[in-house]
Amino acid sequence: DNHLARVMKEVARLHPDWNLFAVGGSEMLSCGAQTLGDTRDCGVIGVGPALKLVPRLFRLRHRVLDWCETARPQLVVLCDWGAFNARLLEPLKKLGIPTLYYFPPGSWRKNGARGLSIAPNVTRVATPFPWSAQRLTNAGANAEWVGHPILETIRPLEKNSGERQLLRREFGVSEIEKLVVLMPGSRPLELSSIAPHLAQSALLLRQSQSSTRNAVGCVVAVPKGKAEIARRYFSDQTPIVENRASELLMACDAAVVKSGTSTLEAAVANAPQVVVYDAPAVLQLQWRLMGGSKKIPFVAMPNIIAEREIVRELLGENCRAQTIVEEVNSLLNDTAKRQKMRADYEQVRRALGSELPHSATARTAQIIEEMVVGKL
Repeated sequence: DNHLARVMKEVARLHPDWNLFAVGGSEMLSCGAQTLGDTRDCGVIGVGPALKLVPRLFRLRHRVLDWCETARPQLVVLCDWGAFNARLLEPLKKLGIPTLYYFPPGSWRKNGARGLSIAPNVTRVATPFPWSAQRLTNAGANAEWVGHPILETIRPLEKNSGERQLLRREFGVSEIEKLVVLMPGSRPLELSSIAPHLAQSALLLRQSQSSTRNAVGCVVAVPKGKAEIARRYFSDQTPIVENRASELLMACDAAVVKSGTSTLEAAVANAPQVVVYDAPAVLQLQWRLMGGSKKIPFVAMPNIIAEREIVRELLGENCRAQTIVEEVNSLLNDTAKRQKMRADYEQVRRALGSELPHSATARTAQIIEEMVVGKL
């Protein structure tokens, strides 16, 4: 939703006379496009919650395809959400409607056939990872590596830079404090499973302060509209900030990050991090029965990209307050460990396109322009 909203704004800037229609969440629906469908609350975890969405998504699918058949848009741009979007490709191809897939499904994968099934039916692909472009090209798709839009909004800040110091003061961190960002996720199931561990971690970090010299200030970062839910788990002593995760990561000394895209944000910001994840027992059982741990040796995106452990992963039974605090203290106190992690982050940033001559948003908007005016 965020990434495609940025592309929509760029396309609208370049071509204010074009008509844009959106199937998306709050960010896309606020871009001035005409709304075809609202996908808020469609992000779920586990088989049971997903099955409950099936009737709604079938109705949305029929609505989108019926509209496409009637309106005959010059281009349909799909972004991520392969379980829904990938299934639109074949009928759209039969209708003769060109498609661009931004963030193709499973683009982070480096091996196997997963994510390659879109190749026969998609017109062009704009992908954030170089290996994804190569794999899709080998499968017959017209794929291009455009880089990752995270690089457009986050950057490392020097420790003593004025901008970093200003942010830290804004977040209520004194000059002698260490700032630790806690990122428990946004979905209700994630918050209920992960936030209690992070809340206990914040308490232990406060209790472990033997003097003002090693004072630690914890701030919780959540998406817009999630502070009230997060407050159920965190004490009033722990500030909760909405919609400013990027700035907190650029200003912090360490971060505890729920597995997901936020782990890439921390890497781009040069924030030392420990990655955490926990889930109810039934979902952990589903994961084991599906052989998830064997298929995916790492869950943190920096580790997946590097194909080795760059950041520590505390998952399931290891995602507990005492272990989290030990790892955070290690990040805060071990200079060599921080330096090694930050050096490894450079490999991650290159894989995200830090050396490309264009931004992901600008190049994707340019591809859209090429396709609409007929320069395929």
